[in-house]
Amino acid sequence: MLRGFSAVFYREMQMLISRIGGLGYLFSGLLFPMIYLLAFGWGLGDRVAVAGGYFAYLAKGMLAITVMMNGFQQTALSVSAARFYYRNFSTLRLSPISDSALVFGIALAGTVRALAAAAVIFLTARLFFGLEILSLPGLGGLVLTAFAFAAFGVAVGLSIKGQEQFSIIINFFITPMTFFCGSFFPVANLPEAVRQVVQFLPLSLTNQLLRADSFGESSLWEAGLLLAITLCTYAYGVYRVHGYREF
Repeated sequence: MLRGFSAVFYREMQMLISRIGGLGYLFSGLLFPMIYLLAFGWGLGDRVAVAGGYFAYLAKGMLAITVMMNGFQQTALSVSAARFYYRNFSTLRLSPISDSALVFGIALAGTVRALAAAAVIFLTARLFFGLEILSLPGLGGLVLTAFAFAAFGVAVGLSIKGQEQFSIIINFFITPMTFFCGSFFPVANLPEAVRQVVQFLPLSLTNQLLRADSFGESSLWEAGLLLAITLCTYAYGVYRVHGYREF
């Protein structure tokens, strides 16, 4: 079913390596979380009362945001550029690789890209704020989130008809999750009606897993739900590839 995905993954990683030489590409996905991490970390610091300290709380929230943004944005932009500018996505569709393997390969490359960006944020947080090593639930949450949003990025990259539609996804889906899913403050601080919705969003689940010390009843439920969301986004990506037509 996934036979041939390694070729797609290798192609995507080669393209990534060729782009890393440009400093703008290298730092574009890191600038937003890095600024928030340093500005809020230095500006607020211990003034915000959060269990375990606000530095650690904010740093883990920035890790979640980093994998979400880099997994989604970079993958969606790469796929849409292959359609609109390079006109070479149809070449992948003509190759003897299944739709599921194609999506898996592209999403896996997006996952690696997102986790690499998160590693930079983690090292910065550890250097400036002494962030501790992440727990197993936290690491698992980051991997699932990176893959989920990368797969969603494949679907969006194949669905949009222009840059304005991509901006709509960012403004109405990605940005609200950035600020309301527990990255900057606990979800419990939100109004009850909002919290009942927000707690089931993937970024909220990721933040909860990042702040769990070990797998327990709650973290296992959150990990299971995040896994289900990941499988759904992957299936949606495969569906979009299967129905894709160049013209």
